[in-house]
Amino acid sequence: MPNLDHVTEAINAAHGNLFILCGYPYAGKSFIAQQILADTDIAYVSIDDIFHAKGFDWTSNRLPNAAAWEQIFDESYAKTREFLKAGKNVLYDSTNQTIASRDKLREVARLAGANAYVIYIETVVENVWKRWEASLKSKGRHNVSKDLVEETIAMFEVPSDQENMLRIEN
Repeated sequence: MPNLDHVTEAINAAHGNLFILCGYPYAGKSFIAQQILADTDIAYVSIDDIFHAKGFDWTSNRLPNAAAWEQIFDESYAKTREFLKAGKNVLYDSTNQTIASRDKLREVARLAGANAYVIYIETVVENVWKRWEASLKSKGRHNVSKDLVEETIAMFEVPSDQENMLRIEN
């Protein structure tokens, strides 16, 4: 289990800020999110939760088209804005693999008068593939296709310290 003390301390010291989870697929973002939720009073916005609520599924490869993805992200941004405007800290759970995706979230935060921080879950690619293979055997886990995992890794842009980054090795 990674040490999350520096992250939970930052969240507990903050008021009305956005914390953007970022990392490869199978890096442990949702697992770490659950730990953060247990140790802080933070609102939670999850792309996967919205995705599944709309009837989409990674395992069966029932994926949204471009318009549906836009609706999913628009809903996530609206929920994030609502929480921020209410003065809540927000934990935003998605891969956030590009600077552009994180910039969009920083803009959501800025318009709500909030600061944004990136929580980067650093994982070596070898561990991603071990976890992906283990997930294929797990009945409770949704499985993302190998092609999509490869594509996401290939396009991943590691956040920089200029992004107000908090790093967790997992």
